[in-house]
Amino acid sequence: MAETTDTNKPMIWKELVLGFAVIESCIYHSIRTIPIVTANNAEEALFTDNLTRLTKLEEGETVKGVLQVPFPTYEVTGSLPAEGEEFSEVLVLGYEYPGVQSPDWVEVLKKEAANPRRCL
Repeated sequence: MAETTDTNKPMIWKELVLGFAVIESCIYHSIRTIPIVTANNAEEALFTDNLTRLTKLEEGETVKGVLQVPFPTYEVTGSLPAEGEEFSEVLVLGYEYPGVQSPDWVEVLKKEAANPRRCL
C-alpha cells in the first residue's frame, strides 16, 4: 500500500510480513532470513520481487524453517523520483513491529538513497 502517491514526492510502501524464511547455505556456511510478504493485488505481484525472493535460492541453499512475526508486522520500502526516468530504485528501509515506535520513513529513504556504501 503506497502512503504517498504524488509523482514528485518520495513513495513509501508497507507490505504485510507473514514471517521470515530461514535459509541455510552449504557453500557459505551461513544462515540468512528472507521476509515472506503479501501482495495487495495481481498487478503488484507482477511488478515486485517480494513474491519471488523465496524462489530464487542460490545453489546449495535450503529452506530450514519459518520464523513467526507478531501481527501486524510490515516491511517498509521506498523510492525517490528520478528525473527523466520512468522507474526509480526501490530500497528496503526497514520493518514496523506492533508496539515499536517507527522512524520517519521519508527521512530514512533520503539517507539510504544518499548513502554510497549501502548494499546494492
